[in-house]
Amino acid sequence: MDIPIASAVTRRRMRFMGKDSLWRHKMFGYMFSALGAFPVTRGSADLEALRRCIFVINAGEPLVLFPEGTRQNGDAIRPLFDGAAYVALKTQVPIVPVGIGGSEDIMPSGSSKIRRRKCVAVIGEPIYPSKTDGTRATRAEVRELTAKLADSLQVLFDESLRISRM
Repeated sequence: MDIPIASAVTRRRMRFMGKDSLWRHKMFGYMFSALGAFPVTRGSADLEALRRCIFVINAGEPLVLFPEGTRQNGDAIRPLFDGAAYVALKTQVPIVPVGIGGSEDIMPSGSSKIRRRKCVAVIGEPIYPSKTDGTRATRAEVRELTAKLADSLQVLFDESLRISRM
């Protein structure tokens, strides 16, 4: 549910990186591709997906990544993957964090039914990569930006949950 929800925050066509299993069902695969999504192989460093992310950004299109790599359940942000920070540092674009609360109530894990529930997206302030000299980002810099993103996402997620539960 997060792809259509994230698509609704702007009129611009956004591109998404989503788990490859979303493309197993022909109808959903067609829908996600039409929304601008492309697959990533989970459980490994999918270099082709990272190259595609960089290509999308260099083409001037907005890119949406889900740095947790899986659907959120509960009130705490899970540990993030470093892909979003890596891409931001590589392309020198800011990360705009978005907390989406209530989407787990719309379509719980393992469910095929969509329920009518309140869902809220809270958009945070951009997080700018600190590296501006064009040199290669170190692992420490990627981890530092990932930590900043995690902190921001937790605040936004808490706010979106609070609003969605009103």
